[in-house]
Amino acid sequence: MVKKLQQLNLAEVYPAAYADFNLNACGDPDCGNFGVAPDFTIPVFKGKNASNRRQAAAASIAALTTSFGAYTMSSDDRYPRISEALEYEGDPVGWDDGRTMECGHQRGNGVCDISFTVLSNEHFREEFDRLRFAGGCLEGPVCGACGTRYLERPDEFIFNGTHGKLAAGGNRRRAKPSGFRIIHRPCKGKPGARVSVSLDHQAQKEQGDNVRILRCIVNGDSITTMRRILADPDTGMQIGVSRLYSRIFWLQKTLLAFERAKLREWKEAVDTSGRYSHMRIAHDDITISVNWESRLDRRLTPLQFSVSADIRSGYVFRIDANFDPNVDPVEFVEAHYLDPAGQPTNIRQHYTQKSGITFTAPKMHFQRPSGRLDEAMLFASAEGRWRVFSERVKKAYEKSISAGLALPPEVQDKLADSEVKRAQLDLIRQGYFGFQDTDRDFRGSFNGSVVKPTYTKAAHLACLRTMLPKGRITLVGEQESTMVRIVPHVFRDMIEDDLFEWLVISFDKEVSSPKTKARMAQFRKELEDYKTQVRAAVGDEITDREVLEHFCTDRMTTAVMEDRNGVPYPYSIANFRSRQFPQIWIRSPAQYFGETQKVVGFPVIRKEYRDPLKKLAFDQEIWDQDLRAALARRALRATVQPVSTFMASMRQRTSPSKRAGGKSARTGPAYINGAVFNPAVLMAFLDIFKIYYNWFEPRQYKGPGASAGSEEPVEAGVSAIRIPGTDETIEVPKMATAAPVMLTPAMRLGADPEKPNRRARKHPDPRRVLYRPWLYHSTPLWRKFENR
Repeated sequence: MVKKLQQLNLAEVYPAAYADFNLNACGDPDCGNFGVAPDFTIPVFKGKNASNRRQAAAASIAALTTSFGAYTMSSDDRYPRISEALEYEGDPVGWDDGRTMECGHQRGNGVCDISFTVLSNEHFREEFDRLRFAGGCLEGPVCGACGTRYLERPDEFIFNGTHGKLAAGGNRRRAKPSGFRIIHRPCKGKPGARVSVSLDHQAQKEQGDNVRILRCIVNGDSITTMRRILADPDTGMQIGVSRLYSRIFWLQKTLLAFERAKLREWKEAVDTSGRYSHMRIAHDDITISVNWESRLDRRLTPLQFSVSADIRSGYVFRIDANFDPNVDPVEFVEAHYLDPAGQPTNIRQHYTQKSGITFTAPKMHFQRPSGRLDEAMLFASAEGRWRVFSERVKKAYEKSISAGLALPPEVQDKLADSEVKRAQLDLIRQGYFGFQDTDRDFRGSFNGSVVKPTYTKAAHLACLRTMLPKGRITLVGEQESTMVRIVPHVFRDMIEDDLFEWLVISFDKEVSSPKTKARMAQFRKELEDYKTQVRAAVGDEITDREVLEHFCTDRMTTAVMEDRNGVPYPYSIANFRSRQFPQIWIRSPAQYFGETQKVVGFPVIRKEYRDPLKKLAFDQEIWDQDLRAALARRALRATVQPVSTFMASMRQRTSPSKRAGGKSARTGPAYINGAVFNPAVLMAFLDIFKIYYNWFEPRQYKGPGASAGSEEPVEAGVSAIRIPGTDETIEVPKMATAAPVMLTPAMRLGADPEKPNRRARKHPDPRRVLYRPWLYHSTPLWRKFENR
């Protein structure tokens, strides 16, 4: 029989919170506990006459009346575990790997009762730092004595001479220093306080090769094709894969640094201009599978990429994967869960009860150092590496083994160590933490580990906030359960200041293209008829946009679902049916830009609209005309089109992101020639493509929330048509009345501003971008490298 562990209370397990961020608080913007951590000084009354004793104590303890900071905790039974190793050998115990908190704030005649799972703020901070520095690409020099980053505090560093020399070369290049030494002034004299800084690949001779690699990446060429293109024209010798990967990672680092520098300039310009800023951001996910490494293990690893783009300009701000390439599974597990003697450690949490009794229990996911990662996959990958190592060694000695010869002693020792390591990992993984085997656990041996999507999503949105100027933000996405848990906390201060809105949309994705076009044509016809009626009544002063808003306001309806018996139920998924969100979803009559049959929800909206919305049931119609007009305006601009357009282009033009296994990347193992198996290379490809898409490729942009100016009028004139069989032509009037405006997303955003003297706008030349020290932009090192 499996027994249960001792009961725990909230004060014993509540994770540490940061001064500016806390995931473990009520997420209802209208609750008094919104963003408020538990108050453990509030007494808890249990047992006989508990309610009477509570009422008596409320006279002297105000917190008992208001319930500010009041929470309760229960077990999260979604992840049951059984421990039957170490201290539980022969006496197994069952426990729940997680906890759920419920808000106890008094609201009217009841309590808030919003529930949420407990997460680790420390794990969020680790993921936030990973995304902020692009896995280390944008970290820059660091003081070896205290860990201070040069890019965050350049004023604390002083120069200490030059380092190395670049010989004089072609193009009249004179000899110059290859790098500079800097010292962290507060740590001067300590080991590691002096750092030498130089630029990557600055001495290479064939600089044009990097531009060729860039063109190949954004036009669908595979690694094999790139090697052919870069082959020596005389000997045909191809570049090594490792060297090619090094160039790709350098391109990723350089372009990310370039984008960060330019966006910082844009943000500062907007903030100092004093102009009102309202950023509308579309957000969605894309799943891309990484191919297997060998034919012996044909499994795909699905990675989830979070993408956020500006609705007005189409600029893609971020694309982040739930994968940390810097985590070595074997090293991580052995560093955190095995002591120098090879015994399990750091797997138990010590507790002390009020009575003085102490006991231990297995650490829960938010307490474990590996809780940020997909732990089942992490442990399985670590164990799998030792398994693959043993198999490779045995295969290398296959002939000797078949002949009955003994393996060399040192090889036998290593194979024995491998079996011991596997047994240790299996003891922790299955025996103690109770992670069960799944088909997806045994991965190839590429470096890195999958991160839990909740932490990646929260860090992605937090990083996005730091990139945007001060002002209002409207976030538009689809129904995702993860967003419910994190959005109210990432944007908490903006919600309190009434500067943030969150809209959720749904539309018909399975409809055929002809039917979509038919719906859009019917909508245009109805809108034209409505426009004729309105202008006949009020005159021609009303604009087309105002007519569209009136049309949608008049014909907007409440969206509900019906079961097989015709009984209505809420349109939203279960995660959005909490009382923290308005339950009404509206069906927009607008059928355009490919998003037909659109339904919009308003989880977070301005307080003047949120309060009346929350008072309505999910199936009630909205009769307040001002509220209907406000919702109609937001529904018209709510779209994920800029993200969808980027994803479609990325699928077509980057070879590693092509779908495997037919229609869906999730279905079945299927190998794609040219697709990479290393997730770090895949992430580099997509970062490079994103920046090229934003800065180096002009295109027309249209959409529900796009800024004006996607077309410009064409002057009247004539064109020539050749007469068949002759060289003669006849002139006919031009048919075109408008021409597309071709701009990059960076130009439309304002990050690549219009040139002085109204010169023709041109996108940057990659050859002038790639060889500048963008990582050190606006620091003294930038000037040193630019002027050397």
